[in-house]
Amino acid sequence: MLFRKNMINLMFTDNFIKFALVDERSLTVRKVGEVKLKSGTIMNGKIMDENLLSKILGTIFRKYRLTSPFVKLMIPDQNLIIKKMKVPKYLKGDDLKKYLRLELEESLQSLPYKDPIIDVVDYTYSDKTDEDEKEVVMFTTSKDIIVSYLKIIQKHRKTVVDSFISPLLVRKLYLFSKKLKNNDQRFTMFTQIKENSHILTVFDNEIPILSLRDTFEIENYDEDLYIDQILDVIERICHFFQYQFMKNTETVQKIVIYTDTNFTKNLQEIISERIDIEVELIKDIPVKTNISKDIMRYYLPIAMSI
Repeated sequence: MLFRKNMINLMFTDNFIKFALVDERSLTVRKVGEVKLKSGTIMNGKIMDENLLSKILGTIFRKYRLTSPFVKLMIPDQNLIIKKMKVPKYLKGDDLKKYLRLELEESLQSLPYKDPIIDVVDYTYSDKTDEDEKEVVMFTTSKDIIVSYLKIIQKHRKTVVDSFISPLLVRKLYLFSKKLKNNDQRFTMFTQIKENSHILTVFDNEIPILSLRDTFEIENYDEDLYIDQILDVIERICHFFQYQFMKNTETVQKIVIYTDTNFTKNLQEIISERIDIEVELIKDIPVKTNISKDIMRYYLPIAMSI
């Protein structure tokens, strides 16, 4: 992995642009910040007003003196699909991707976009082998949507050198906070609680095998109600994973939570009391910084450089 002196890490949501400027050689967080977007600028991860978003991004680059030409980008969550599938064993590389594309086009569970970018990894659940089929995990998102972000960034003479999906960033944060290279644990659920969405991703060691996104509509914020909704979603997904996804052969072994929301109550304790599964909360990550304010809200952009 090539580490650069200064890297601009960008995260776009429907409501905010967040950034972190990180010196990757010394792993020092130089700057963090965010700008709230006008409603409708981005909707469900899709850029609706390119001119306005480009102006806001240019203002961020100038105001915070983000002069580095290099950018890392977090892919919007709304268009990301992670799916475990069985495929013919002989398929590899481009042939496998072509097969998956055809399967998606013919599937009744059609994608919400017509131009998928597809990536795939082999997945081995058990030692049992099948002569004809193998399991893979497919990752797909919209090409048009990704290209639209790249174009806006390139307008400001910046080059996107890498891109990430948020479930992998949360896992990176957890491992980094524990000073581990691999948690080497099967069926850990990494849970993101941010803004009005909740993303739950079950990993089998380093491979995400199930990822679901839930959106909360909270007009008048009530912490107790919000926590009840979070608990309800976690319980439902744990139940779904055990009884439908794994046919009652496996259960979620651990829940790891990342949130940029400041709860007054002990979220980890509340979940542990309700659900009989080990729960951990990502709190502090060992990075250098001279920034005086709490940088927890910027952990996802920072994670692109760790």
